[in-house]
Amino acid sequence: RERWNSLSRGTRRIAIALALGLDACSGLLLEFGSLNLIDTVLSDNLPTDLVWLLQTLQLICVVFVVVKVFFDDLPPSLIRTILIITSPLLIIAYVLFSLHVLLLGQDLVAPVTLDLGPLATSTLTWSSTYLAIAVGCTLTYSVQRYGNFAQSEFFMLGMYVGIALMWTDWLFPLRDAPADETLVWSLFLYVLIAAFILTGFAGIIIDRLVFKGFRDRKSSSDIMMIASLGVAMILRALVYLRFGSNSKRLVPDRDWMDSDQRWEIPTITTRFDLGISNWPTFEYGVTNYAYNNAFLPIVVFSTVILLFLLLTRTRLGRRMRAVADNPELAASSGINVEGVQATSAFLSAGISGIGGAVFGLTVLFNPQTAFTLLLPAFAVIILGTIGSSPSTNDCRMTS
Repeated sequence: RERWNSLSRGTRRIAIALALGLDACSGLLLEFGSLNLIDTVLSDNLPTDLVWLLQTLQLICVVFVVVKVFFDDLPPSLIRTILIITSPLLIIAYVLFSLHVLLLGQDLVAPVTLDLGPLATSTLTWSSTYLAIAVGCTLTYSVQRYGNFAQSEFFMLGMYVGIALMWTDWLFPLRDAPADETLVWSLFLYVLIAAFILTGFAGIIIDRLVFKGFRDRKSSSDIMMIASLGVAMILRALVYLRFGSNSKRLVPDRDWMDSDQRWEIPTITTRFDLGISNWPTFEYGVTNYAYNNAFLPIVVFSTVILLFLLLTRTRLGRRMRAVADNPELAASSGINVEGVQATSAFLSAGISGIGGAVFGLTVLFNPQTAFTLLLPAFAVIILGTIGSSPSTNDCRMTS
């Protein structure tokens, strides 16, 4: 026992994970695991399907223990950073291995085909979609200390700013531009600028009308979070009243929807069978990434990089980090805390608005679409450690 306690926490976790993995593998392959022994003690009263399902879950849990070791127990280093970045790939590979062990024990075979090109482009598109909401949420949480459930509605406002501009008589010739294999950029750029500014000001207005009063009364973050749910429902209802429930799509120019407007990206198609120990086959080819989908990650990631530079390289960013770290101390140092709160509301809403505007190019949407993205966006926030804006724990008070 003393020798066990002398081991580091990470080593103990890895040892436990290895023991759980070996137990699950022996149960799935040889029917000689701890769950099989429990089933024997209970006179085989447990359903067989329940036993191997629990053993598969036990085997999959091993990789999450390992990933937790990456986050909690490895010292800060380049290797730790690489392991954390590649942990989603590790989880996917290990889940496939767990299914392979399950099928091997059941004498079953499942063919699997992975086309890496479409998988990568789809991942880029949807990760940037969730990121546009998640960045605004985590910025609000870092500075104002509450989870803003209305963040997806700012994303929705950005989508409908694009529709409103597309419908205006002023920009009608651009919307009605012929399909001449030439992209018209004017409406697209107008939509980006308008979505950022208008949704940003909407964020300030809502912050002044709703959340400032709660801050003045020193309300808890739970109350402000519940209030944000009410704000979300009001914004969604207003959009329903103005635009209806029909699905819409932003089309800056007919050529944006042309299948010829795309990048060709090399891809590798991998085919293998789970449940059989054979070598996978590989095929090389080309996949298409349409412009209307590709501009979403370009715009969103560029916006996030600019936000990062703002937070780390400007005086305003240092003030925001100071307020995020200790509002009372920041106020005593001469920083206008309410001004920083308003700036945070503007930036968080504006970034989500830009994401929503570009998202309108990718799929048909309605006022409910953005709300369906909120839960995955919060999952992104939790996995990325909520409140982890740059250097919030290492800020310098600078007026």
